[in-house]
Amino acid sequence: MALVVCVVSRTRGKGKTGLIERLAKRFSSEGFIVATVKHISGSFDTAKKDTWRHLEAGAVMTVASTSNEMVTITRAKNPTLKKALDAICIKPDVIFVEGYKKSSYPKILCADTAEEAQAAVKEISNIVIVSGLIAGNAEEKEKFKEEFPKNPVYDFEEVVSELKEMMADSILKGLPGLNCKHCGYDSCREFAKAILRGEATMKECEVLATNIATLKVDGKNVPIGKFPQQIIRGVTLGVLETLKGVRKHPHRIEISINADVEEGDDE
Repeated sequence: MALVVCVVSRTRGKGKTGLIERLAKRFSSEGFIVATVKHISGSFDTAKKDTWRHLEAGAVMTVASTSNEMVTITRAKNPTLKKALDAICIKPDVIFVEGYKKSSYPKILCADTAEEAQAAVKEISNIVIVSGLIAGNAEEKEKFKEEFPKNPVYDFEEVVSELKEMMADSILKGLPGLNCKHCGYDSCREFAKAILRGEATMKECEVLATNIATLKVDGKNVPIGKFPQQIIRGVTLGVLETLKGVRKHPHRIEISINADVEEGDDE
């Protein structure tokens, strides 16, 4: 699952594009697949150009193709950030979004001064990192932290490190969280970091790779390791062998247990 981060500011000219440019360059150079989304006021297309004429004629989407790039333009009324993200046709590791201050995604605030950053934190939700010129000014940085001590003010390298931690958290959500160490790492988080570094893949998670028995409790999947899966499978198949009318080698077995009924109840 790709990490989505919005880069925002209170006003124009605070370095949002420059920060995304640097982040895209750094992460892509390290082998990560990067996608970006840019919020633009007005229309991206230029009136009277061929693509504009295609859309004006009634096309919902037009694709402009050159020798080394493709531009897709889709007509939509007030498209949301979700629609923009859904339009990404690759599977990126991280998506940097310029703008969309009202979105629920985590945000990096670009600010020059403490006063500006303080006002922005009060106005814009889910700011997880403050960066920009303020990060290089010790006095302004200290002023900001006097009012918001829990909001980190990071320079570029610190922003990169924090984003990698956030990417590891995103990968971790797809892991069982059992910390069984069968993958060779001390915890699921360390395994997630190894995946992030390109040293491991999700296929090396024994729990995810073993698919011989699954468990749901109140409709929620519960991750179980290879050994418990083997026990559940073995016991279930053993019981079935004693029952009449059951084929010898069933392909799939489903069992539902009512945990609220005590042994001996007539229900």
